[in-house]
Amino acid sequence: MGEPAETIRPDAIQPVWRTRLAAVAIAWMGLVVGTTLASSRLLETLPGEVVPFVAVSLYITPIPILLVWSFWTMLREPVTGWLAPTAVLAFSGGFVAAAPVLFDAGVALNFAAHRPAYDALIADVALGRLAVDPDAPGWTMGTRGEVAYGFQARRRDLVQFPWSDNSYLASAVVYDARACGVPRTAGAPRRVISNYDRHLGGHYCYVRAFP
Repeated sequence: MGEPAETIRPDAIQPVWRTRLAAVAIAWMGLVVGTTLASSRLLETLPGEVVPFVAVSLYITPIPILLVWSFWTMLREPVTGWLAPTAVLAFSGGFVAAAPVLFDAGVALNFAAHRPAYDALIADVALGRLAVDPDAPGWTMGTRGEVAYGFQARRRDLVQFPWSDNSYLASAVVYDARACGVPRTAGAPRRVISNYDRHLGGHYCYVRAFP
């Protein structure tokens, strides 16, 4: 009779979710989700030339590294190791689908944080407090605290609040009483109109490219 096959003792198996790989992968997933939610704020604060480096370092580079590490773990621990590459691939695929939703949620959060300052600036523009020259053509640009703004002295119902002017993800919030939100014209249909990418509320819209 042959020798009995050597069996693997259950206490000798280290589940993959207790490994350093699991901790690193979970931390990366959380960082990806959190950064995407905060991306609008980061675009306001980060220098434009840094944005591509941050995006590649966070969203692209870790994937092949984690996959190689995951497959190596699977070879060493076949009982539970298969979960590692499966989780990395599933998260990567799911994030591609969820990224637009997370980005839009981040836009809404950033807008909500800035809206009191925006409302105050719009009131000052409407009263003519910020115009350098009421008859000057073009845009009057300025900043108040952390908020950048721009408006045309001859049209006080249009104010833009640039978030990012870099060539990768140019974006802004625009207050436009004529082309965003419910029209003020008496008898006009009570529907939201927008010439911009997304309606945020009232006469505020979000735009990914602006003049």
